[in-house]
Amino acid sequence: MAKPTSPIEETDDNLPTLESLADRLGKPEPGLLEALLDGTSESQLVERGRQIASSRVLTDVRRLYATAHACWSSASKDRREKLRGFSPELLALAVEQALALERLLDAHESAGQKKDATRATRDAALRETLSRALLLRGQAYEVLRGVGGAGKEAREALAQAVGTAEDPAALARGLSQLAALGKHYLAQKKGPLAVRARLMRLDKDYVERLEDTAREVAQAAKSAAARPAGQKVTAGDLDRADGINLILLEQIVRVFERANEQDPAIPRLVPIATRRLFSRRAKKKATGAPSDGASGGANGGAPPAEEDLLEDDGAPV
Repeated sequence: MAKPTSPIEETDDNLPTLESLADRLGKPEPGLLEALLDGTSESQLVERGRQIASSRVLTDVRRLYATAHACWSSASKDRREKLRGFSPELLALAVEQALALERLLDAHESAGQKKDATRATRDAALRETLSRALLLRGQAYEVLRGVGGAGKEAREALAQAVGTAEDPAALARGLSQLAALGKHYLAQKKGPLAVRARLMRLDKDYVERLEDTAREVAQAAKSAAARPAGQKVTAGDLDRADGINLILLEQIVRVFERANEQDPAIPRLVPIATRRLFSRRAKKKATGAPSDGASGGANGGAPPAEEDLLEDDGAPV
């Protein structure tokens, strides 16, 4: 027959939050986490945490820690004896680590959103800069074509200067070369070329505009291609925090499991979001009787007690 379950185990929107639990329990003493993790390597923590998403861990701890606190707060002395292995100090440490994981996850997700927004802004800025630069390039080509005249040598020099616009680097290079050609033409103070320069309004300011735009294109392309600064919260940081929280959660779940076996009024803490990491062995019950009185030992041939243990999944607890 299934064991009765206390209503306190049910999810309740009125259960306290992690923040309110932390206020009630107080800050854990320094050194508790280090003592608990003694003998557990960083790689073990990361590997354990890598098995499941941080959001799933938080979903379970928010509910189960509130249930554990409510049970302990209302438990009699006798029931607290059955909860050996659990303490308000342990719960305070678990709540503190759950809040730390919550903050890490928020920071990680915010950094990702900020990175996406920054990328979109840089891409938009590059597109706008390229659009302006292409229009200026086309205009400069016509201006310098008019100034250079119809001679073959001038047309070849212009074609070489304008280059291509196949990428931002090529566009910036072409603008710089057009500016250099404009300076060369402006250096001619007399003759038909100087006259044509005045007619086409080629002057020092226009050449500088070409140079400035070339620099803008190069800078915008560099900014768009640049990788964002390293995020303060990495996936490894989250995996480590997940591992710590899973260790604490498993310890508390196991204690309540054993207490429930002694007193069904004490609730079991049943993980839901993380349930695949807390699978249970099937109950086993021996059948049949020993033959010819061959069985010995203290049990006198009686069937072994039922097993209802949390499966040991190799967690460093």
